[in-house]
Amino acid sequence: MIKLIQLKQVVTNKRFLLFTLFIPITWYILLYNLQGGLSPNIMLGIAVFIGIIGNSLGTFSKRISSNINFYAFEAKFTKYSLKSYLVDQSIVQIVLNALIFISILCVASIFFHFAITANLVIQFFLLTMMGIYFSIIGFVLGVRLDSMLLDTISFPVIILAAMTIVPFSLFNTGSGIVNLISKIQMIFPGYYYTNIISDLYSGRVINMADLCLFVLVFILNIIPLYLLINKKR
Repeated sequence: MIKLIQLKQVVTNKRFLLFTLFIPITWYILLYNLQGGLSPNIMLGIAVFIGIIGNSLGTFSKRISSNINFYAFEAKFTKYSLKSYLVDQSIVQIVLNALIFISILCVASIFFHFAITANLVIQFFLLTMMGIYFSIIGFVLGVRLDSMLLDTISFPVIILAAMTIVPFSLFNTGSGIVNLISKIQMIFPGYYYTNIISDLYSGRVINMADLCLFVLVFILNIIPLYLLINKKR
């Protein structure tokens, strides 16, 4: 019941509609028209990522920051810890991220003739994992920072997060800066997500090294964030 109430609160929030539905769909349209060399599924992934990042680091982190004092107080007197709160909120985030994926996919298939295949199931699973990743980051930001500071830094943080998943290596610009950014991206799971999806939709066998590194880097990124959850502001 609580999760349903939280879902209703989020989907009627203007920040959610702006950051996680309107802007990602606009991004897909821009990519479709400006980057014709990109695979449609890469463009779908980028657009969904923009929605997930906006939802997790914009809407979600602000919601956590506004409510965290109540749940931190409750945790002192009940068995409902902040980590239990994270689990419940992660379930809500999975549903919201699925809504983002479905919304962009509908626009892509109806207006841009996007082909729906069984490979979308794998892509959806990987995007869901990335959604959990960014949701944990958003949760930690909400726990550690107050609402006013989040309002100030949320947009720059969203831009930085987006830089970790945009596949610059596929743009073939030959720029030294682009190559440097691509190297930095290797410490984040989004880099390996792109490689896996590229193999998946090009008909190649998925590189097991990319799959293993996706899981390993995901875990290594999450562990220090998880340890920060119980820290006070």
